[in-house]
Amino acid sequence: MDKFLKAVKVIINTLTAIIIVIGVSFLILYAIGIQPFVVESGSMEPNIKVGSVSFVNKRTKFEDIKENDVIAFKTASGKEATHRVVNITEEGMKTKGDANAVEDEILTTKENYIGKNIFSIPKAGYIVKETQKPRGRIVLITFVIVMLLAGILIGEPKKSKHSDE
Repeated sequence: MDKFLKAVKVIINTLTAIIIVIGVSFLILYAIGIQPFVVESGSMEPNIKVGSVSFVNKRTKFEDIKENDVIAFKTASGKEATHRVVNITEEGMKTKGDANAVEDEILTTKENYIGKNIFSIPKAGYIVKETQKPRGRIVLITFVIVMLLAGILIGEPKKSKHSDE
């Protein structure tokens, strides 16, 4: 039974550490101006897949963007989009999703520009989306608390004293 409890404790500690590391990583990224966005459409397939988390550097200046950079911007409806810059004009940047046949109707200007995409993590968006809902937050917080409590309650097995008499 001691081996079983040790294995359970290792699993619990590992899962708790992973959750804490991910949470702290998101906080650090946010503090340095990198914001995650969940990709909800296939417009950037195959380079950025639906359900990915796209990390956008909000500190990249509008003026520093070049053709072929992938940027995030607000659409006319106010939603965020992540598309590739295909042309830069005096009026702004023309963008297009890699999977789209035509350029976007809206120009990206300083007013609707968010930042430059620096990397994305496939499928992680599904988890992020769930944790953004009240029920998902409750589940996540409950899971972390249960893991921490289980790690504490299991503790180290006590060694019995055997005498060789």
